[in-house]
Amino acid sequence: MRFLWSFLILTLRQPGVAARTILLRQWPPEAVWTGFFLGIILGTFFNTLLNYWYPLVDELAFLNLASGTYLGVSALMSLGFASTLAIAGRWLGGIGRFMPVLTLLVWLQLVHMVVQAILIMVMLLSPALGSLLGLVANVFLFFVLLNFINEAHGFASLWRSLAVVVMAAILVFFAFIFVVGLIGPDTIGLPENV
Repeated sequence: MRFLWSFLILTLRQPGVAARTILLRQWPPEAVWTGFFLGIILGTFFNTLLNYWYPLVDELAFLNLASGTYLGVSALMSLGFASTLAIAGRWLGGIGRFMPVLTLLVWLQLVHMVVQAILIMVMLLSPALGSLLGLVANVFLFFVLLNFINEAHGFASLWRSLAVVVMAAILVFFAFIFVVGLIGPDTIGLPENV
């Protein structure tokens, strides 16, 4: 447990070094997939908890997905994001493959869960401070993501990593819109006029 905590601190202080350390180790696919599903399940749990304590206003109530639906959507979007990060990075001259990118995203997702657990405790004491710290934490974790993508693809610039992340996000967004259009918005709880 002490090693995980020290590696978490390393990830936040020197994300490039942490990414290189993760990439140098040959992780068995079973460990990566177990971490992936653990992260998705914990993310669903935290989302359900936050929606219970801080429900959305009525105008945004359609964003409250059932836990099972949220779990499925999170898994598909995370896999799609990892795939598009690998593909977009290779388009821009990177060397990253799907499994190393997924491995880095799994670790980042678990780091995000730890940060989110701390933020939930802060929000219980002061919702305004918790929201502010959440914004700062998300910006910082985005910076960590850029460093991870930079290392995965062997780029020499965070700007190229930013281009990869933006391309991947756009592709996943349009894929999600396409899938929602196919299955019908009312199937996942969205209003008909979306």
